Amino acid sequence: MRKLLVIAIALVLPLLAGDRDNETLSTTRVERFSVLAAGEIRLENSFGEVAIDGWDRPEVELTVVRSSEHLSTANGRAEAQRRLDSVQVAATQNRNDVLISTMYPPRNGFLHPLSRRSDIRIGYRIKAPRATKLIVDHHSGGVSVFDIDGDIHATVINGQMTLALRAEGRYAIDAQSKIGSVHSDFEGRDQSRRVLGEAFVREGAESAPNLYLRTRIGDIVILKLRGLPVD
Repeated sequence: MRKLLVIAIALVLPLLAGDRDNETLSTTRVERFSVLAAGEIRLENSFGEVAIDGWDRPEVELTVVRSSEHLSTANGRAEAQRRLDSVQVAATQNRNDVLISTMYPPRNGFLHPLSRRSDIRIGYRIKAPRATKLIVDHHSGGVSVFDIDGDIHATVINGQMTLALRAEGRYAIDAQSKIGSVHSDFEGRDQSRRVLGEAFVREGAESAPNLYLRTRIGDIVILKLRGLPVD
């Protein structure tokens, strides 16, 4: 028995040492775009965590954090840097609109569909005028929107979508999750869809901001923000 215990400890210790030898390589980039009026922000092919906040400045601020774990050796750091460099986030401005695109190497058919980006973590932090229109095409990871009053068209393949909106807003809402639940602080109609999914609909006036929200796997949560100053 004692011999088996010694063998087990001998096998576990290298694994623990390997965990301690792991480090994280991280890069942060901040870009700012001046806008004359609230325009459109479009995210294409994003993955990881997305946080979008409304503010009263006439500019869009984008902060992108990319990180990857690696062994604490020169070769490990070089390989981590190569992986980070293979995934790029580009932002371009056209008048008041900003396009944010994420690009990664073509997928090898023999690899898992997410393997080309599963070892890279990306965080997108966006601050924009509150009346901005959002178009979000997101793969895996969470998407959160705070205090945005414009139209929102957002789709998530795998992850939770959370919106915190002004309580007095008269939004038209069309939200559906194929596998997940839909919760809304705003009044509307709950519509169960199939066995695993849910939907929620809220009618709005013609001029009301339209929220079109879709998740394939993940919940949709729509909260009321109370106590905020009215512009």
